Amino acid sequence: MTHVLVHPVETARPKSLENRPVRAARARRAGVKALSAVIRFDGIVIVAGTGILGLNAIINNEGPLANFSAPGAVLAALALIGALYVIDAAANEFIDWINPDRWDGDSAYALAEELGLIRDDIDSGADPEEIQHSLNTSGLLETAVTLTRRLAVAFAEQGQEDQAQRLFASTLHLRKADQVLGHGQAADEAPGDAREDLQ
Repeated sequence: MTHVLVHPVETARPKSLENRPVRAARARRAGVKALSAVIRFDGIVIVAGTGILGLNAIINNEGPLANFSAPGAVLAALALIGALYVIDAAANEFIDWINPDRWDGDSAYALAEELGLIRDDIDSGADPEEIQHSLNTSGLLETAVTLTRRLAVAFAEQGQEDQAQRLFASTLHLRKADQVLGHGQAADEAPGDAREDLQ
């Protein structure tokens, strides 16, 4: 089973994840890594262990598999498969419960939905001047500039330079959009070193 860390808009944030201390985030991330390893490798461990016990039963005629009949072996195999699914499901549930990063950035889904509703308002005949005024005064684009720049810095700190450079370039475009739409001013040309300017 693969654990997917993407949550649609309608997914409610569990109360158990709210107000958790930040200092415990590293321990929870370590727990997530350990449980993810269990999900990845538990099947291999079970198959390998069963294979070793089977070989021991065949070669030495001893061990827990020595006296298994054919129907018993089938039932044991089904039980192992069932145990594998139960372990994976339990590990996934626990990952969802302890993962400090599960909900990071999920508010972007709600924001996209709200912007889509504003677009639908325009299609339904809403006053475009009112919507433009809200865009100008809300600071939406300015906030997007700040967020994208901080995200670029975070990737740079992790050593992911290619992704950081793409985000720095995107930040320049967002800043120009903010200058034109957010503040009603003509966009200025960015300095030569865009990255240094944005940091």
